[in-house]
Amino acid sequence: MKILVISDIHANLPALNAVLEKESDADRIICAGDLVNYGYHPHEVIEIFRRTEIETVCGNHDLEIIRNATLKRGERAVGFTKFTVEQMTGEDIEYLASLPRNLNFEADGVNYCVRHAYNTIERKNQFLLSLIGKDSLRAFDTRWNKYSNAPNAEKKCFILGHSHNACIFSLSDDRSVYNPGTLYYLKGRDERAYRAASYMVINDGIPEIRHCDYDNSENARLDRETNRFGASYYLNHLHGKQDDK
Repeated sequence: MKILVISDIHANLPALNAVLEKESDADRIICAGDLVNYGYHPHEVIEIFRRTEIETVCGNHDLEIIRNATLKRGERAVGFTKFTVEQMTGEDIEYLASLPRNLNFEADGVNYCVRHAYNTIERKNQFLLSLIGKDSLRAFDTRWNKYSNAPNAEKKCFILGHSHNACIFSLSDDRSVYNPGTLYYLKGRDERAYRAASYMVINDGIPEIRHCDYDNSENARLDRETNRFGASYYLNHLHGKQDDK
């Protein structure tokens, strides 16, 4: 079985379309949350998720949008959260509110538990510290027993998002943690991050981190038009270089 694993789309429609087209032969699509916020096309991204029945959990940015969409008039957050809410319909909000916090499934002899974050919504560096610490196996088992519906599975694997850092951790022969990275483009000073999405493919139980180039010119144009990051932000230079290609 070929499983496409994505996470942290953050309303980046061009990246989502590019990845789905490139991996169109996937038997199953799993998402570890954060469909919206940051990007310019939250409604369109949700429409794709609903139409293609992508299995996903709810992320912290999804929860933030739900919370702000239900506040009384005048109480809604400013900035990009407000922009995101204004681009969405009532059905979009209902869809996000319906998403589970955990998703459990079995494939090719491995039991998977999908969550947005390893514990509650933790700081991003805590995720890595939890995996490399001396109590990493005990921490894994504690989380697995809490969130999984298969406590006695022979092979156990968490699929997580949130950190935006693609990684594959094998804590033992029967315990693993995968993170597919992010489809969003704010990932540091590596120029490729602004035109390539990171994701994961699991083929017959074997994980592989992949990247997919996509046309980010529309995002770059909207960034400049809204002056979203400020005139001195280094993104302007990178986008300018990219647009000239």
